[in-house]
Amino acid sequence: MATWNVLVDRHPTSIYLGQVNEDTEELARCAALHKFGMSEDEYFDALNHGEEFPCGISPGDDFSVSRA
Repeated sequence: MATWNVLVDRHPTSIYLGQVNEDTEELARCAALHKFGMSEDEYFDALNHGEEFPCGISPGDDFSVSRA
């Protein structure tokens, strides 16, 4: 089992969301979506409540995982 850092790409920077533990990069990406995934409604609700950079992966976001 490895620990993976999860980053979401938001122009002009990347935002660190946290970590997941999985054996492979593919499984780590799935775990990241499960842990940090947001629906469009959740994302826009967060924006409407004043969050400049909602902490999660919204539909259409590019994100990456890398070994910690």
